[in-house]
Amino acid sequence: MGLTRVLIADDSHVFRVFVADVLREHGLEVVEAATGREAMEIMLSQRPQLAILDGLMPLLSGFEVIDKVRAAAPDYKPVVFFVTAVYKGRRWESEARQKYQVQEYLQKPFEPQDLSAAIRRHFPEVAAPPGKV
Repeated sequence: MGLTRVLIADDSHVFRVFVADVLREHGLEVVEAATGREAMEIMLSQRPQLAILDGLMPLLSGFEVIDKVRAAAPDYKPVVFFVTAVYKGRRWESEARQKYQVQEYLQKPFEPQDLSAAIRRHFPEVAAPPGKV
């Protein structure tokens, strides 16, 4: 099944708006969460194909969300992008990819085209927004 629904979980409203705008340009449905607990609940109930999780959120971190969702629904295997302004460096990225099976590790700030390229790496059927490559 192709990509239709994306969760963006970040405690920054401004960042969620930025990412949601990029996702909507691709014609994707966006669901938002401001806390890790909301992110976990949405992932388990709505099962988005892509989850973009902030590393440091109230109530549960992005790492904890991944652990809890995988424990509660081992058959659910979304693509996970991890975004962070805190956990920077190769050590953190390596751990996220190996221990948490994160497919993309994006350090804030990043450009809209970085997010678009990451989406197309995992969902090649997602077209570039009109007028953009």
